[in-house]
Amino acid sequence: MARICGLAGVDPKDIPLLRAALIAAAAPDLTVVAHLDVVALRTLAPEILVVDIDSLKVDPLEMLRQLRFVLSDCVIVVHTATIESSWGRACHLAGASCVLSKEADESQLISGFKRAIRTGCFTDPRFAA
Repeated sequence: MARICGLAGVDPKDIPLLRAALIAAAAPDLTVVAHLDVVALRTLAPEILVVDIDSLKVDPLEMLRQLRFVLSDCVIVVHTATIESSWGRACHLAGASCVLSKEADESQLISGFKRAIRTGCFTDPRFAA
């Protein structure tokens, strides 16, 4: 099943890996948005959105709350370098459906994307306390 998918605010070096994993997880219709822009993302209305909130100049958790508000049915995936269990929990509470570590390889990303799409929630095991 084709899904509209977006990558937003993702480091360009991470795009090929994330693109390959999303295609393998049955999300081939991919749009890349350079910055996390709530209005642009609402217009895109992706079913799956991968965001990198690590280098935002605004509060990353507030950005997640805003995204969740305007994309209520979207699977929002946070791709992050911070792998503390408290950070993963905070991302989920702010609206993330899935939290994946930047340390994950392609097969781990595929598995995480598939679980998040199927169940609506997934946390990379690296976040376990």
